[in-house]
Amino acid sequence: MSGPITIEAPGSRPGALWADLKDLAGNDARLFAFAMRAAWVLVPLTLAIVVVVFGTGPEPRRNWYGDMLGNDFSQIWVAGRAALEGRGGEPYDLPVHLENLKAAFGPDCRFAWHYPPVFLMPAAAFATLEPQPAFFVWTALSLAIFAGAMLFAAGRRDAAWIALAHPLVFCNLTYGQNGLFTAALMTFGALLVDRRPWLAGLCFGLLAYKPHFAALAPLLLLITGRTIGLASCLATALVLCLASLALFGTAPWIGFLGTLGETNRIILQKAAAGLELNASAFGAVRLLGGPILAAWALQALVAALALALAICAWTRPVESDLRAAALLTAAPLLSPYLPVYDLVPLVPATLLLVLAAHRTGGLRRNERALLLATPLFALLREGAGLTGFPLGLILALATLACIADRIRPWRLSAERRSALT
Repeated sequence: MSGPITIEAPGSRPGALWADLKDLAGNDARLFAFAMRAAWVLVPLTLAIVVVVFGTGPEPRRNWYGDMLGNDFSQIWVAGRAALEGRGGEPYDLPVHLENLKAAFGPDCRFAWHYPPVFLMPAAAFATLEPQPAFFVWTALSLAIFAGAMLFAAGRRDAAWIALAHPLVFCNLTYGQNGLFTAALMTFGALLVDRRPWLAGLCFGLLAYKPHFAALAPLLLLITGRTIGLASCLATALVLCLASLALFGTAPWIGFLGTLGETNRIILQKAAAGLELNASAFGAVRLLGGPILAAWALQALVAALALALAICAWTRPVESDLRAAALLTAAPLLSPYLPVYDLVPLVPATLLLVLAAHRTGGLRRNERALLLATPLFALLREGAGLTGFPLGLILALATLACIADRIRPWRLSAERRSALT
């Protein structure tokens, strides 16, 4: 005989759903299981969208949105092709670079090249292929290196798989940007700094193609007296600069140094890429309609807080995962120009934060709230454009706050004063 049949009263179903959601939000095991199931859907879906929608199209060198094949990757390919053909200085001559983009991808392909000449080396390597296979190789390689970094950080495949489902990974792949390479190198460097200091320095030095991200690591290495890592970092950066000079001559370096002021005008003052793209504190003030002076003031404050947290994490007895997470979160916040795709170091930072929480009794309420809110940031640029609200900065600051709560520098100071007395 079966048991009695119960009929749910009207309105009980929403109440049961709310109770179930509360249990999900308060149960680490259920939250992890849910994230794992979501990842099995989102990761293959992400790859399919990137390959089919952004990597193919109805016209040669155009995707199904009608944009350039690979979006931002298009100018990496064009700059690399110019360098291959002995015209390495052309990417730094904006009118000439725009003509090269137009000839390759059409008149609406208009990007300014701001990278230092060391980036011409990988760009030239990819430009040996035609744009479509080059984009596919770029996508596969960036995702593979990033996945390897996440696996190295987590030490377990399931957690690394969940990290690949993060909206910022999808954002980076659709733009065809280099943020996954950047986040991977920073992650490897931050976690290897004590075990393999020379290798950590090598990873940090390879970030020379993105100087505003590369600056924090050697500063921390200097402050903490990690001389092997610092020497390896500086030597790697020097070798890259000399190699680019030997391969492409002096024209790219002269052009790069000559365009630094123009880069500031185009990116920060004119916001040519769009106010909604810049997720920095500077960008947030400009998005909200504030003056440039106020934007610089808030940028200085946020950068100082991020730098202070990173220094605290690297100079005090903090576990290695949290120390690495502090570097990964602080580095992007130091720059006044922070495109949403460059927020991707927050992914390994969040992963390391969760791992630290797992070892010490589970997630705290603020950390759980950060994880639950993550899907809301799937369309960072579009959301900022529609609402006028700096969603990217909010995500970065929320991550920084959770790491600060774990490190608790004020508590460490109190404990040290207590020990002295």
